[in-house]
Amino acid sequence: MVAAEEEGGSFSEAELFSMCILLMLAGHETTTNLIGNGLLALLQNRDQLERLYADSGMIETAVEEFLRYESPIQSAARIAMEDIEIGGQRIDKGQRVTLMLGAANRDRERFSNPDRLDITREDNRHLSFGFGPHFCLGSALARVEGQAVIGTVVQRWPGVQLAGDDFEWRYNPSFRSLISLPVAY
Repeated sequence: MVAAEEEGGSFSEAELFSMCILLMLAGHETTTNLIGNGLLALLQNRDQLERLYADSGMIETAVEEFLRYESPIQSAARIAMEDIEIGGQRIDKGQRVTLMLGAANRDRERFSNPDRLDITREDNRHLSFGFGPHFCLGSALARVEGQAVIGTVVQRWPGVQLAGDDFEWRYNPSFRSLISLPVAY
């Protein structure tokens, strides 16, 4: 936004307000979901939790795997800018398309054993932050925050566990988020 302003472009007050709200809400909601979803994935996969506790240096690949395994954003809508055919399906210019990011992150042709949480997964080019011109501006910050919070929980409370299985998912077709995550340690 600053670069556009410096190059002579300008935003209306409404555009600036909308962008600030988007940055604040999108960054908060998705990072919160990354942390909650990642912790739940670890608590449901004790072997992975124990690996991370034993080697805290794996937190970067672990967070990438949490993003792939239980993506905070499940879908995104786009408008086709031109006519295109994908997988034998024609999409016309101007047509609305819904991208299922969570499903793409479990694609068996892209990921070996996609339904298994593997915090050592190296080739992990997931789509949780989008792609191309729609790549998330806050991805670096979300990664650092996820690493800091999840890494701290694992190291500080290695015996943390689910306090039952009565956690509940929030209903939202675009976001994957927990309402609560009861734990004990």
